[in-house]
Amino acid sequence: MLLKNNKGQMAIFIALFFQVIFIFFAMAINVGLVVHDKINLQTAVDMAAYYGAMKQGEVLNQIAHINYQMRQNYKLFAWRYRVLGTMGNRNHPLFYDNFSSGTLHPDANSVDSNIQPTVCISHSVFQETIDLDPDAASVCKEDALALPAIPSISPPAGLVPGSGALPGTFDFIQDQLNKFCLEAGVFNWIYSARLLAHFRIDGLERKKMIWKLAENLSGPSPIDLRGEPIEQGVRNTFEKNLTNTNLASIRGGSGQYYFESSLSKGPCDKVDYWLPEVRIYPLIFFSDWNVEADNSCGAAAPVPNRRGVSTARSTPPAPGGEDNLPSAFSKSDPAWQNWYNNPLSVKLRGYWSGEPGGPANQPTLHSSIGFEKNPWCMIYSGVQAQTTVRKPFDPTGAGVVLQARAFAKPFGGRVGPWYGKTWPRGSRGSKASSRAERTDPNLPTRAIDSGPAPSTDPYEEVVNYSRFPGDQFGIGSMQALSAMGDTLMPKFNHWSKDDVSPIAMANYDHLGGTPQLQSTKDSLAREGNLASGTKDPNQRNFEIAAVSPDIFDALYYSVEPQYFNNYFTARPTNSGANFSLAQKQYDFGSSGDNYSYKEWTAPDSFSVMDQIDFAKELYHGDYQPIVRDWKNLLTSWHQKMIVDYGFDDNRFGKCSSEVSKPGLPTTGNCVVGGRTGYSVKLISHDYLTSGDHSIGGGSIGGGSIMNPPSF
Repeated sequence: MLLKNNKGQMAIFIALFFQVIFIFFAMAINVGLVVHDKINLQTAVDMAAYYGAMKQGEVLNQIAHINYQMRQNYKLFAWRYRVLGTMGNRNHPLFYDNFSSGTLHPDANSVDSNIQPTVCISHSVFQETIDLDPDAASVCKEDALALPAIPSISPPAGLVPGSGALPGTFDFIQDQLNKFCLEAGVFNWIYSARLLAHFRIDGLERKKMIWKLAENLSGPSPIDLRGEPIEQGVRNTFEKNLTNTNLASIRGGSGQYYFESSLSKGPCDKVDYWLPEVRIYPLIFFSDWNVEADNSCGAAAPVPNRRGVSTARSTPPAPGGEDNLPSAFSKSDPAWQNWYNNPLSVKLRGYWSGEPGGPANQPTLHSSIGFEKNPWCMIYSGVQAQTTVRKPFDPTGAGVVLQARAFAKPFGGRVGPWYGKTWPRGSRGSKASSRAERTDPNLPTRAIDSGPAPSTDPYEEVVNYSRFPGDQFGIGSMQALSAMGDTLMPKFNHWSKDDVSPIAMANYDHLGGTPQLQSTKDSLAREGNLASGTKDPNQRNFEIAAVSPDIFDALYYSVEPQYFNNYFTARPTNSGANFSLAQKQYDFGSSGDNYSYKEWTAPDSFSVMDQIDFAKELYHGDYQPIVRDWKNLLTSWHQKMIVDYGFDDNRFGKCSSEVSKPGLPTTGNCVVGGRTGYSVKLISHDYLTSGDHSIGGGSIGGGSIMNPPSF
């Protein structure tokens, strides 16, 4: 009986033991399944947040390249002004007399420039001047050239047969001299006003693209480059990576899912706050002459495009009150008043002086060098999810609630440099109270509310730019201009004023009288048709070289070597679908109508890589600041290994395997090597909510970002 009881007790013990073992076994299974779902949920939100940041980075990459095109537009403006516009000055190293003996101007090796930067194209470089008056093609030689009046004579009657007609002949010659005196100023003004108008119009077309991209990226429902909602892609990525249990909870209603774009938070939901425009006050001058009371042609005066500048001449104001227009417009002669009032002049005056109601008075047409990214508006994507998972051995049946969140951000790319070197938290733009505090010290003063007034020295405001970091003189220095000489002068046939003129304003006729891009989408010179014959677009290749990347650009911008192939090719990953055909603007040197002329071709796919090839061929190592290899543009961040975030000098600015198939969209045109543009990384919640972000540059202290996450 005792034995039987022991056996029963043992059986009970074994039964209880197996129940305990089973419970532990079931618990282990349940814990394993829950942990698996927890890991899966975290992985899914990580991948979803990463996807959102990747799409944000793609938009930023295109914004960055278009912003670089804005700088190129400004460089083109400066080149047309400082090189072509001033070449007739005797002190210019490219003036023909300085090459007649095969030597440069004596001051060509100096850094400082003694050239008064004022447009004067009434000389032998421009065909229109020769057509107008071939014998007066040297009027621009001197900064203050004046033409004396013809002395009045009254010969005694009958002394010389026919001498009575001399006063009338001299009066006729004097009238012609007066006409030329005024005509030269009008001609110089037209060129100046057209290049300023074109700078503003080309800039506007590219601003429109940036604004559209930036608006699409802002707000709670951002849109990617293909015009599709980023949130939908984030949701798809999230759900495609969930286990069946987690997915069932999300779709069944017991789970929750949140997506948050950082550009929907606080003041950063407004484009002009997180991506403010860098508007400037560019100053340019044109040479003008005035007929004085004694009938002499007064000394040439530099006339600025902005009123109130100290070097403006003090002649009577023209109708409407402008004091910065050609002297001819202030004359009562009906012919000059007709010129003043004709439609071309009226429109150009608006771009030139910014008169009330004129097109330049529109904010969108304000002179601009592009946009700067507010560092206190951090761009990131956030995803948070919650699921309830029920396991087969759950004794409660209520399930386990799982939560996960993740954040990821684009980083390592550059939309472009700040105008100033510091950006205090809460400021609407970077700060620069002096030229030394500007990233590019050669830029004109920024037009910003409560910002500093333009310099009292007008020549500090003249259009100019740095070619490399630390460049204090820019394109206006004698050395910079001289470096172009040996290449530019033979191409322009400008060894003497008697050579055939190589360039003409007519080479810009495809832009219209008041410049516009129209369907050509082409900003550069083309062949021009004049009564004297067709002019080859010899300045086109130099304009391409002028906008090509330099060392400053490579450091401060994310430049896409193959912009068209990456954003506008007809492939499934087509990133240009977000723009209509009329909105699309490509790289400088391209065209919308596949322009060609003799050896010139300008397909829409013309790229920065082609620009670099042009510059290398032209300057042969003499013009040092230009980038000579497109691979040197691959200057964005690149990690060494998966977990090694150190600087990789084996990839920086290099590419060991470039894209082999034309048109294949690949950022930077590089498969193995360096990169351009933004990378993506996961970041922590603590990082986003930190109050110690030192991102304002200089001695700006730490602070919190303006758009922390809501979860």
